Amino acid sequence: MLRLLARLLVLLPLLLPLFARAACPAAPAPIRDIEANSFYTDEHHSLIDKALEKQYHDNIKPLEDYLRKVAALADQRIDKRDDEAGRCAISWLDAWATGGALQGRMINGRGDTQAQFERKWLLAGLSLAYLKVRELATPEQAQHIAAWMQDIADQSLALFDSPKHKRNNHYYWVGLAVMGTAVATDSAAHLIKARAVFDKALDDIADDGSLPMEMDRAGMALHYHNFALAPLVLMAELAKHKGEDWYARRDQRLSLLIARTASGIEDPAWFQQRTGVKQKPVEGAVKCWALLAGKAELAPPGACRYNHFGGSVVSLAAALHH
Repeated sequence: MLRLLARLLVLLPLLLPLFARAACPAAPAPIRDIEANSFYTDEHHSLIDKALEKQYHDNIKPLEDYLRKVAALADQRIDKRDDEAGRCAISWLDAWATGGALQGRMINGRGDTQAQFERKWLLAGLSLAYLKVRELATPEQAQHIAAWMQDIADQSLALFDSPKHKRNNHYYWVGLAVMGTAVATDSAAHLIKARAVFDKALDDIADDGSLPMEMDRAGMALHYHNFALAPLVLMAELAKHKGEDWYARRDQRLSLLIARTASGIEDPAWFQQRTGVKQKPVEGAVKCWALLAGKAELAPPGACRYNHFGGSVVSLAAALHH
């Protein structure tokens, strides 16, 4: 007996990580309502009120934390071939799908639509994370998650039926949310809707590669060109998974925006001359689009993780080419 106990004690350090890996914490209670506020103070939406910015981040933190955990689990499934982590991600998604998360009241501060904007960013990230693990879902889980994501995608797109809402970078991010949903849930109808958003974005690109609506952002013009381009590159990458070349659409129109944004990141002089304002430097993981668009030198180093890209862009690329 003592000899057996001694052997078990020797094996215990090896067994503990296996038990730890298999444990899937319960998903947080579904959050139905979204409360968010804009934090810009000028007509160009270029100057930030720090107190309002903090209020915004405090309000959305539980939502972003949920997305971050789901994305991390999905990445673990790809990076470490850990199917249990993938199933855990699915259980979290299923819990929120069946609990009607993100489908309650959209509570907006200052008379804006920031809550709806936050919802579409969440859907973009969640759909791309789901794409990495979806084959591990049971038929019942897949049905729940698909219906939930498709409904949110439709609600997000419907916001822009009103002429009050500019079809600018926010519309492109809705496009990514719809496209992620289309690919992750095999929805042909949503693929058609996403393609229409993408083509509208291509029509917005001027011959000099700029986006007129984003040029109106004063010192944030370059920042918002980068932010508008990111979802479009991700959509084009997802289209490859469906056998379509969206980089070639409209005579390779997207390449103009890629070139203009990339040159601006390297040297913002062109943007400063045309806006008459010093440009905010483009920083952070939103630049991860560059890793996919042949501009890897502009991307942050490493796995390039961004919540609204569903976590690691490297893992996403691996999942798409699996």
